[in-house]
Amino acid sequence: MSDGFTFRHAVWLFPPAFIPHVVEEWPQFTRWAQIHASGQFTRRDYNAIHVAGVFASVLGATLVWLFPNPAVVLLFSTFLFAPSACFNALFHAGASLLTQTYCPGVVTAILIYLPLFILLIERAYAERLLTPLTLAASLLVAGLFHTWEVGHSVFKAW
Repeated sequence: MSDGFTFRHAVWLFPPAFIPHVVEEWPQFTRWAQIHASGQFTRRDYNAIHVAGVFASVLGATLVWLFPNPAVVLLFSTFLFAPSACFNALFHAGASLLTQTYCPGVVTAILIYLPLFILLIERAYAERLLTPLTLAASLLVAGLFHTWEVGHSVFKAW
């Protein structure tokens, strides 16, 4: 990149983006999920998911930093970044609209995750780490993966 702010640099914005999102969600999301998703969802579930997410975001950023190639970026985008940043924002916005309630996490998902998603995808595309085809495939799989993960962990559907 001519401005020096490459995808390898931008990816380090992802781990700290978790912090304000968890701060927004933590006090109320478990109760919201118990009312609107599954009474079986617990604070322990929430904590386990988000501790794993923080560690995974640091690990993912580290792998992209060490191996900034299309295959690693595709895996990072598909199984970590797009589900967390893009589809988590869509989940919170959709859940707020469908339940006509405040879904804890919607503000940071929209104001932090979506702009971060756009920035990183733009950088990856500009640096030819993702092509239109790989981005489309990544988003398709990431959406399915996020749907499965939320269905399993929050809704306890399977």
